[in-house]
Amino acid sequence: MRSNVLILTLAVTVAYLQYSNACSCMGYHPQTQYCRADFVILARVKRSTVLNSLKVYKVRIRKTYKGSDKATVALKSGRLLTASDEAMCGANLEAGRVYAISGQVNSLKAHINLCGMAIPWRNLTRRQRKGLKSVYKKGCDCRIEYCAGRKCHKTPDTCLLTNRFCHPKQAICLRQKSRKCMWGRNDDLKKCLLPFLGGSDRRSVR
Repeated sequence: MRSNVLILTLAVTVAYLQYSNACSCMGYHPQTQYCRADFVILARVKRSTVLNSLKVYKVRIRKTYKGSDKATVALKSGRLLTASDEAMCGANLEAGRVYAISGQVNSLKAHINLCGMAIPWRNLTRRQRKGLKSVYKKGCDCRIEYCAGRKCHKTPDTCLLTNRFCHPKQAICLRQKSRKCMWGRNDDLKKCLLPFLGGSDRRSVR
């Protein structure tokens, strides 16, 4: 038993050495989280336990939106591993709630952290749900870059995230017929951006 705990603790320590910037990745667009993940699932959290520096969530997976062969093996146990300390990017999930969750596979274990997606299903917008089901994957050859202020460099392969509230909730970055990556136009995005228009956010609809 102790050897198993030690192995799990070492695995999570190695995994989170990749995130030594103390969660500077917080604020990623859900599409970025989807595209960078080894797996994206819809799951209900049943319970959690803490083993040293490791928190283990036992979940019931309802749907898999994305999953590599290794992820399929890792998720069979229904366990998601994360650091027990939020300062080390540990994900904090509530028992009984259903989440859209993204993560990585390390040593055939499913790992999650604050850099990934952990959004309660009831909080997802219609656009986000559509993205998870079919659209986010179509834009994985585009990059979403956060842009603060007026001096932002737009390239054919990027969409600029100029509004941290509306873009994650209502926008999906896709490569258009022109071969340029742009935010897909939709009425919900326009309505969300309307109160912000007047300054640098006029770029947000492009």
